[in-house]
Amino acid sequence: MDVAPTGRQGRPHRMHGTLRRAGAVMDLFTPEEPEWGATATAARLGIAKSLAHDVLVSLAEIGLLQRVGRGRYRLGWRLVSLATVLLRTSDLKAKGAPIVHALAERQGAAVRLVTWDRGHLLCIDARRARGCATATAAGPADRTAASSVLLATRPRDEIGALWSAGGLATKHTTLEALERDLLRIRMRGWACDEDDGRWGPRAVAAPVRSPEGDVAAALNLEVAHRFTAGEAEVHARTVVAAASRISAALRQERLPA
Repeated sequence: MDVAPTGRQGRPHRMHGTLRRAGAVMDLFTPEEPEWGATATAARLGIAKSLAHDVLVSLAEIGLLQRVGRGRYRLGWRLVSLATVLLRTSDLKAKGAPIVHALAERQGAAVRLVTWDRGHLLCIDARRARGCATATAAGPADRTAASSVLLATRPRDEIGALWSAGGLATKHTTLEALERDLLRIRMRGWACDEDDGRWGPRAVAAPVRSPEGDVAAALNLEVAHRFTAGEAEVHARTVVAAASRISAALRQERLPA
C-alpha cells in the first residue's frame, strides 16, 4: 500500500502540488472569462469547493488576484508590477529592442520580438515603421511565422499535448504533417506565416538564441504586402541576420567582466 510522504520529505512534494494548483487557477483567467468564483473554479479543475476557495483567497492575499464581488475574483494588479520588473530587467528586451526598432525603420515594416509561454506567444517588444510602437499582447499559438519558429523548438510531447487539446491553430490535418513541417523549419532556420494557397505570406521569423544556445524568442518581420517565395528568401536573410545580432548581444552580456 502506498503511504503518503510525511515530515520533511513530504514537504517539497506538498509544496509542488500547491504551486501547481495555484498555477492551474491562474490559468483559468482569460479575456473571455476574466472572473472566477470558488464553485466554477472547483468544477473546472475537478477539486473540492473548499480547496478552490482557499486557493483563491490565498492568491488574493498576495495580490495576484483581487476580489471584485461576493466570492468573485479577477487578476490582481501585482501582476502588472511584476511584469514591469521583468521587462525592465530583461536582457532579451534590453538587447533586442534597439535592433527591433532599427529593423522596423530600415525595412518600413512591423517587427516583433516574441517568446513562448506554455502554448501562448508573448510579445516582448514591437515596433512599426515611423516610430509607432505596437501593443505587446499575448495570444495562443497560431499560423504566424513567429509561432512556427517557436513551436519548432518545443519538445515533441509538448507539441502532441497542445495538438490533442486543440491548442494549435494550423492548416495541418494530422500531427505527423505538422511535425514534418516543424522539422523543415528547424533545418532551414526560419519560417513564413501560413497561407491558404491563394495568397502568399506577409511575415518571416527567425530564432533568437540564449547564451546557452536555446531558442529564447523569435524575431518576426511583417511587411505591408504579400510576397513570393523568392522575396521570402530575401526577407529571411534580413531577419536571420538581425536575430543573430540579438543572440550575439545576449552572449556578450554574459561574458565575465
